[in-house]
Amino acid sequence: MGTSNWQQISYCVGVIRDIIPKSILDVGVGFGRWGILSREFLEVWESRNNSKDWKVLIDGIEIFPGAIEDYHYRFYNNIYIADATEFVKKMEQHYDLIILGDVLEHISKEKAEKFLLDCLKKSDYVLLNIPIGKYWKQEEKYGNTHEQHLSFWSNSEFNKFGLIRKKKFRDFLHRKYSVFVLSQKRSNLKNRLSYKEKIVVLLNQYPKTKEKLKRILFYSRTEK
Repeated sequence: MGTSNWQQISYCVGVIRDIIPKSILDVGVGFGRWGILSREFLEVWESRNNSKDWKVLIDGIEIFPGAIEDYHYRFYNNIYIADATEFVKKMEQHYDLIILGDVLEHISKEKAEKFLLDCLKKSDYVLLNIPIGKYWKQEEKYGNTHEQHLSFWSNSEFNKFGLIRKKKFRDFLHRKYSVFVLSQKRSNLKNRLSYKEKIVVLLNQYPKTKEKLKRILFYSRTEK
């Protein structure tokens, strides 16, 4: 079952919370990390604790049937067993957010670039996690031939895809990887993220105010 690094998780959850998507397509479901986290922070955090009250459409695509188990369907509305590069190109559904969590490196460079453009056409935002550099050679794993890495990337290659933000990370072996937020509707999210960052800086300067605000937000949620 496919998995990936953990160092970027809180950052990505923050981006998802900034976007507040009503529909998500998770490409390369694997363990189901992004579907599960999206349910928690888009539903439970909005006091929709029971699945019957969930409002966000969360679909997934997985090319390897062996990765999908019964529990996945607890969190995803639909899971499509398909080649995402063909599926996205032909699909009629438009999503608020498409998540590409460690996906592009498993596709040849030319094909991956075309696929990324298709994702941008079929969504408002793309959240992309990807290894950076040539130190990420990988053959098939878990009995899955699709786990092989077929392309290698640099940070600058994503500047042409409607880049809003990027965040650099290192994995536990100190290898580089990055998170990108891409969109052809980039101005709104860019302004929201910038505003949020300013608020965080301001609150960090006044820790007592920060703690007081946390308590207010906590009690306001519990009273809903």
